[in-house]
Amino acid sequence: MTTTLAVIFPGTLLAQTSAADATTEPTAADTAPADIVVTGSRIARPDLQQSSPISVISAKELALTGQINIEGVLKDLPQLIPSTTGASNNPGGGVATADLRGLGATRTLVLVDGRRYVSYDSTQVVDLNTIPTGLIERVDIVSGGRSAVYGSDAISGVVNFVMKKDFSGIEANANYRITGQGDGGTANAHLLVGQNFDSGRGNVTLYLDYTKRDAILQNDRGYSRQALVDDGSGGLIAGGSGSIEGTRFAIGGVSRKFGTDGSYSAYNSQTDAYNYAPYNYLQVPQERYLVSSQAHYDVSDHLTLYAEGQYIHNTVKNQLAPTPFTGSVQIDNDSSFLSASSQALLKAADTDRDGYTTATVYRRLSEVGNRISNVDNKAYRGVFGAKGEISGDWKYDAYFSYSHTQQIETQSGNVSRSRVLQGLKTTYDSSGNLVCSDPSNGCVPVNIYGAGNISSAAAKFISIDTRNVSDITEKVASASITNGNLFNLGAGPAGLAIGTEYRDEYGSYNPDAALSSGDVVGFNGSQGLAGGYNVKEVYGELEVPLLADKPLIHSLTANGAYRYSYYSTAAKSVSTYSGGLVWSPIRDISLRGQYSRAVRAPTVSNLYSGTSQDFPTATDPCTLAVAKTNANLRANCIATGVAASALGTAYDGGSTQIDSITGGNPNLREETADTYTVGAVFQPRFLKRISLTVDYYRIKIANYISTAGTSNLIRACYGDAANGYTSYNSSYCAQLPRDANSYAITGAVNLLSNTGGVTTRGIDFEARYSVPLSIGAPNTNLSFRLSGTRLIAFDYNPVAAISGLNVDCAGKFGVTCGNPYAKWRLSARTTLTTGPVTLSVLYRYLSPVDDDDPTTDYSVEHIKAYHYFDTTLSIDVAKRFTWTLGVNNMFDRSPPILGDNQEQGNTYPSTYDPYGRTFFSGVTLKF
Repeated sequence: MTTTLAVIFPGTLLAQTSAADATTEPTAADTAPADIVVTGSRIARPDLQQSSPISVISAKELALTGQINIEGVLKDLPQLIPSTTGASNNPGGGVATADLRGLGATRTLVLVDGRRYVSYDSTQVVDLNTIPTGLIERVDIVSGGRSAVYGSDAISGVVNFVMKKDFSGIEANANYRITGQGDGGTANAHLLVGQNFDSGRGNVTLYLDYTKRDAILQNDRGYSRQALVDDGSGGLIAGGSGSIEGTRFAIGGVSRKFGTDGSYSAYNSQTDAYNYAPYNYLQVPQERYLVSSQAHYDVSDHLTLYAEGQYIHNTVKNQLAPTPFTGSVQIDNDSSFLSASSQALLKAADTDRDGYTTATVYRRLSEVGNRISNVDNKAYRGVFGAKGEISGDWKYDAYFSYSHTQQIETQSGNVSRSRVLQGLKTTYDSSGNLVCSDPSNGCVPVNIYGAGNISSAAAKFISIDTRNVSDITEKVASASITNGNLFNLGAGPAGLAIGTEYRDEYGSYNPDAALSSGDVVGFNGSQGLAGGYNVKEVYGELEVPLLADKPLIHSLTANGAYRYSYYSTAAKSVSTYSGGLVWSPIRDISLRGQYSRAVRAPTVSNLYSGTSQDFPTATDPCTLAVAKTNANLRANCIATGVAASALGTAYDGGSTQIDSITGGNPNLREETADTYTVGAVFQPRFLKRISLTVDYYRIKIANYISTAGTSNLIRACYGDAANGYTSYNSSYCAQLPRDANSYAITGAVNLLSNTGGVTTRGIDFEARYSVPLSIGAPNTNLSFRLSGTRLIAFDYNPVAAISGLNVDCAGKFGVTCGNPYAKWRLSARTTLTTGPVTLSVLYRYLSPVDDDDPTTDYSVEHIKAYHYFDTTLSIDVAKRFTWTLGVNNMFDRSPPILGDNQEQGNTYPSTYDPYGRTFFSGVTLKF
């Protein structure tokens, strides 16, 4: 019986040799040389030292987390900032993405066995939930630009999932997770079957996986069931949307509300706002079927045929509160739905005396029901290739891959704008009955004048179910030739890789007739898209050991890579390149450095998406009290359409979201990034079980593809407290149109462009230590690992021409930066293995963060540090049976509660655990 105590977590390594969690680095004496392709290079070498940092998560680490989806593992890595997860409901879609350094999921290249994987839509981003978890041998994470090796998108780095090869046998696994409150159950089962044949020359492997995740509503947690907003005095109060069930209406900038009897009264944004929170999901329900297979056969030393394929069927459901209908309408002044006082008010505002008064209404259509989006996503991928020896050390690898994803979304809870307007414009028939002025389409009068007053017939008349279909297809043809022993300068063999690649991307989004007409209100509307591009590339990579076994030079190795790409888009000719050094003055110490020029070409969605509606968090400065007293702001607000009498009032209904329009741009150019990494690895021979790594990184991105952001457009137009509310550039005011009746900003134009840029700097580090213990069984071993990231700076410039809008997101969160960019992110795992029993504890740390907007005083300006602990117990009941159980968020830490500067659910649910203590258990059978 052996006993092992170890801290296991992903860390920055010089290299990796297997999926096993070794407590010490293998040496030449321990392992025979073997050609291994390390992520970040295409050269197969027995010497695994790299000039770029690599983090590795082993299959054992994956099992110990108790997470069913890979998103649950990667989100806790220090180098990753949480992106879209199962807690993302609006927006969301049930996908999970990887975001290295917080630079965006589109700037992190996700690979499977070094090859591109299937995207979930025209953003060309991989849904991590579509990767077969049970087949994963390890996960390699390379930080720093790697476009010269892998092509576009590898600006922040690469996440490469390395799959098991030559698996022989049967492995069955079942897992279940449930929160401490008895909800959000997630079940998973998978079956892995593999067989070697013809004396090991061939292998066939089949993997089947099923996952089902139950929903959790925001109503199921006390902190999220009521939408919270700032009270203006440093506290939080019940808030919500200015689109209410009883209808808020605005005439001349004055907001009022209707009662159930058709009467009106003053609207108070602090007491009358609609609580949309309880209807929204905190955990999106999901059901997924996945089939993956792979095969290879060694025909000879010169020819190995291989193939792999995946089929994924993923269904998710998003749910939002009932549709908010807003806009300018004509109200029948003498409608029988209205009280006498309301009729009198409207008649007084009927300036042209035609019997109708124009007002801007904000109505929550609860009678229609919740907005529900059912997304059915089917994806398949195939890879067919051949590799082998050409002659001597020359080898080749050529393959073709094809992937296609089709997403069908059906929506309910939407309404037809034209039918709402038709039902609102009423008159009386000859019998004195209130009817539609236009009776076509079976029109039924719509009574929005009071909560619950819309009849079932009227609700049916205005309701409309919609359907849209999205497709993305990728074709890749790639061929490479490598030589791991090209020549030798006396310090070791040089390696070379050259190759060519052709990639074709085509995507489309096809809304049905109702959606494409622009008549639908409910889920954010969007126009269709259709388009694609192709890129032709050639590349080369060279690694040369320069010196070895010299005074102060145990080894010195240089590497370089170059890739030329020609895009069919506006990007046209693009070059990327990199160079690096690894210098070991003595065997115990290695110093490494790498420079890379990386690119990201615009995605199909970036280039061709039509305009769509969005509701980002932002504050209209003309509603603030300072708008009455600051001469600059007062004049600008009046000039852009706000009445002087409305300044400093909640004419927008107290809403913290602003209606905006986003969309693509076919003239986008490629992003370029300069990446520097410098680091050191210390592995002393006198302390054989300790290793230390430290790496500094700097990434600067130009031609940054992004929207400016509605909040930044507002600052550009109106200025901010920092500059005395002096407009930075008044031309941006034209992108912020206002409603003539309510004065609220409506339809802010926030389209994609090559605007601004990002520069980020930080330090990654890892410490590992292990020591044998004399307690317990023989060969007892104790080891410890700690990994972390120190974010030094994250400078974001949303508008290139206005440096005054720059913000440093390091240690910040909020409207501009989004999810918290903690300056310190730590992760450590301690594991005790005693014979058949393994006990593991994971510690995660996020340092405090502050709000990113110095010009606005929010009620919550600071989020304190967070500490999480997870525990796992695994028992090998027999050699073929393993039982695992554990708990995540062991001490049941609640997330921070925020108001106006939250993401959703009154917190940041992708960063901080929104569910509380969660239990998990699983069994594995091997035959």
